[in-house]
Amino acid sequence: MTVEEGLAQLTTICSMEVTIKGQKASCQKIPCPRQQSHELLEALQIKLPEVLPSRNIRVVTRKKLAVRRKSQ
Repeated sequence: MTVEEGLAQLTTICSMEVTIKGQKASCQKIPCPRQQSHELLEALQIKLPEVLPSRNIRVVTRKKLAVRRKSQ
């Protein structure tokens, strides 16, 4: 496996927001990674946490360019 392939495999690791019904408590759960990702993490001696605290922050990745930056 090349470095690029390994990095692409690791980008498949994600988190899911888990909320408790009827309560305001929530957390980010990291599901078990795929076999190849798991093997890469073991080789790098990296242990992922099972959960992360929820920060309730909204991230927007699409941002309109300023008028002066647009191609003419």
